[in-house]
Amino acid sequence: MASPEAPDPYRSARDLPTVAEMLQQLSGFKALTLVVARDQRAPLKTIERELNELVETVDGFYDLLGPRHWIFHDNLDAKFVKGLLAKPADEAERVLIEHYQDLDELGSLIGRLHHFPEMQARMRLIERAREDYEAGRYDSTVLLLISVMDGFVNDVDKDPRRGLHARNDDEMSAWDSVVGHHLGLSRAHRTFTKRFSKTSDEEVLELYRNGIVHGMLTNFNNPVVATKAWNRLFAVADWALSRERQAIPPEPQPSFGEVIGQLADTRRAKKALDAWSAKTLTPDDPDFEDEPVYRLAAKVLDAWESKNYGRMAAQLASLTREETVSQSAGRVRDEYEPVELGDFRIVQLDFQAPVICEVDAELTIDGKSKLARMRWIREDDDGKPAIPGHEDGEWRFMSWGPFAMFNRAEEAVEN
Repeated sequence: MASPEAPDPYRSARDLPTVAEMLQQLSGFKALTLVVARDQRAPLKTIERELNELVETVDGFYDLLGPRHWIFHDNLDAKFVKGLLAKPADEAERVLIEHYQDLDELGSLIGRLHHFPEMQARMRLIERAREDYEAGRYDSTVLLLISVMDGFVNDVDKDPRRGLHARNDDEMSAWDSVVGHHLGLSRAHRTFTKRFSKTSDEEVLELYRNGIVHGMLTNFNNPVVATKAWNRLFAVADWALSRERQAIPPEPQPSFGEVIGQLADTRRAKKALDAWSAKTLTPDDPDFEDEPVYRLAAKVLDAWESKNYGRMAAQLASLTREETVSQSAGRVRDEYEPVELGDFRIVQLDFQAPVICEVDAELTIDGKSKLARMRWIREDDDGKPAIPGHEDGEWRFMSWGPFAMFNRAEEAVEN
């Protein structure tokens, strides 16, 4: 991978290019609903509010725990983090460590590392680190994960080929990623490279790679440093993923003629939008199982139950697909394989917008019933929203993994 230019750290999650673009688009869409599709204004406001809440959660996490060099990485549960923000820093840190010590949670986070061939080559070391962490052998956990991070960065960025310990702070800035926050990875990296010239037996609570590896700091056998090593590993993975995304050329902007064509199409779609109305279907409705989104959702859940991750990946929406089918199938496997589905029953279809449907299902996980909410979007072959009755398209699954589905169901019940 060639080395893309390192971005400046972001002062806020609001400054991430994707977030800034989404907020700008939402503002434009809301303005459009003053003229057409007025019934879509409320759902757009809900999306905008949720996005702002996510920004506040990320920034709040860094305000609280960033000074202690904890990093908000992409797979850290935002709902869980939001619950930390009302706590004092000491208590929030303790609860965060307990979160990583949950065996299912840590296993899920480790599973996502399979995206990188350079991590797959080190999975034996990562599994040994997990075993040591669960057994309370925190010092060996730290040493193993430091070696994994050093080797991973050395392999994933071959221009120039240098381990993590040889990188400066600026090099660890991440493009369009929450780890790129100014209190995130680049700042925490200072603990990794801080030098120590005298031996010390005082307990340390930071990931001082230089002092630990060179034997100058001898008292680091505690869950704080070990958990920070896991936290740093997942943040470094996000840094590598951000470099992959940064290297993808931006899509060309539409020409003036194309914009005019889109506006004309918007006018033609107005009648279809005005004729649409929200609806919620349950098994008591005669057309429930005839809805296309029902059949596709059942297909995805059946594929999950039979562990056919390729068939699940084939139903992914453009936003959650990888570049190739095999990559998508691999990511789906990483997310869903740790959670074994025994049985399922679809209980509700909630059509919230012409192209958005929330599908509620009762799942049997480890012999227990669990409610999950799956978000589906109707899109065309180019990944653009396709209004039923107006544009050709198919319902596609917006998947961020089973735990996101469980969290969405819990939020729906609470609201």
